[in-house]
Amino acid sequence: MEAERRPAPGSSSEGLFADGHLILWTLCSVLLPVFITFWCSLQRSRRLLHRRDIFRKSKHGWRDTDLFSQPTYCCVCAQHILQGAFCDCCGLRVDEGCLKKADKRFQCKEIMLKNDTKVLDAMPHHWIRGNVPLCSYCMVCKQQCGCQPKLCDYRCIWCQKTIHDECMKNSLKNEKCDFGEFKNLIIPPSYLTSINQMRKDKKTDYEVVASKLGKQWTPLIILANSRSGTNMGEGLLGEFRILLNPVQVFDVTKTPPIKALQLCTLLPYYSARVLVCGGDGTVGWVLDAVDDMKIKGQEKYIPQVAVLPLGTGNDLSNTLGWGTGYAGEIPVAQVLRNVMEADGIKLDRWKVQVTNKGYYNLRKPKEENEIELSISI
Repeated sequence: MEAERRPAPGSSSEGLFADGHLILWTLCSVLLPVFITFWCSLQRSRRLLHRRDIFRKSKHGWRDTDLFSQPTYCCVCAQHILQGAFCDCCGLRVDEGCLKKADKRFQCKEIMLKNDTKVLDAMPHHWIRGNVPLCSYCMVCKQQCGCQPKLCDYRCIWCQKTIHDECMKNSLKNEKCDFGEFKNLIIPPSYLTSINQMRKDKKTDYEVVASKLGKQWTPLIILANSRSGTNMGEGLLGEFRILLNPVQVFDVTKTPPIKALQLCTLLPYYSARVLVCGGDGTVGWVLDAVDDMKIKGQEKYIPQVAVLPLGTGNDLSNTLGWGTGYAGEIPVAQVLRNVMEADGIKLDRWKVQVTNKGYYNLRKPKEENEIELSISI
């Protein structure tokens, strides 16, 4: 008979040792990715809380973003931005790690001046370096700006003029800003400072202050619904804040039109204009606020109303000649030009009371519906 084969001494212990290694490596391969994912999510939440704290305390209108429409460079470290934030008031763009430094170093748009000034249009340029708009040209040499793949050239956050680094001189740094193409739509910070001082002195003759800005000055107030047009209104709010004074731009979901239109009472008689960004419901909401101004005896401050239609069902906007919908096909600057060139027409608003008679000649409660007509009768 053949001898039975017996396992060599120590072979069973080696098998257990190999099984232990296999279990250990299996646990590591499962638990290590879980630990790394948990650690990354914890760090991400900490960074998010830190950014929110900076956003809450800052005077800038910071917005998170991880995708810019063009190559963008940090205004602090001058490096290309992969993930960072931008200010929707002054256009400042920074990397996530430089956010706190940028918040302390750079000043945002001031809606009012700290010190009163006698000359309303004597305001220096507010330059910000880098990330100038595409197809912009230097105000000195008339050559294109922002062509180099780095942080270069300057832009004034009020008049939107751009200038090359080499064209920037000491004399130009002290040059006064004229608020650029849309100066007749912008409420200058110095004007609000003067008005604030007049209100403290209990004076209401705003015409004297406004006369220094010229007869063509027709300040524009933006009333946008951030929820209209698949949230397109939220992006429009930022673009209007960059081109105008941020105090002129309101989100009607946060500030009702009746409160926003009180800004008209700080402007000369019959000078204000309002651009409503939204659908027929938003336009009707604003027109109701205009009617409330009439009830309060503020007829002289009632503004002219223009419409930028968002979403669908913009019948009133189409009737008035503003189109059936806006999807970003033209730049916001062109929208402001259209408002400046638009002619005013009168709009009739009717209130119809519909009474429905029930059985046995018993009347039901009256139902009131408002019908807006765009044609005078």
